[in-house]
Amino acid sequence: ALGAKLFGFPTVIAHGMFSAAAILANLEGQLPTAVSYAVKFGKPVVLPANAGVYVDRVADGWDLALRNIAKGYPHLTAAVRAL
Repeated sequence: ALGAKLFGFPTVIAHGMFSAAAILANLEGQLPTAVSYAVKFGKPVVLPANAGVYVDRVADGWDLALRNIAKGYPHLTAAVRAL
């Protein structure tokens, strides 16, 4: 918590790379051998948090998002595409 406070957060935050890996886990067993994974980070996930994972199948892969449930803003958005 001290580290988070040094960066101006009120309490502990979930690391962005943890969040990116956690939403990618929703596609386990569905991904081809080679993919690209592009992530755009939004607002930090201040813990405790209620966030929803959204996964949309698109023609060439998947679009993912981690959003604040109450306010709808994105913590991150991502695109997974087959290579």
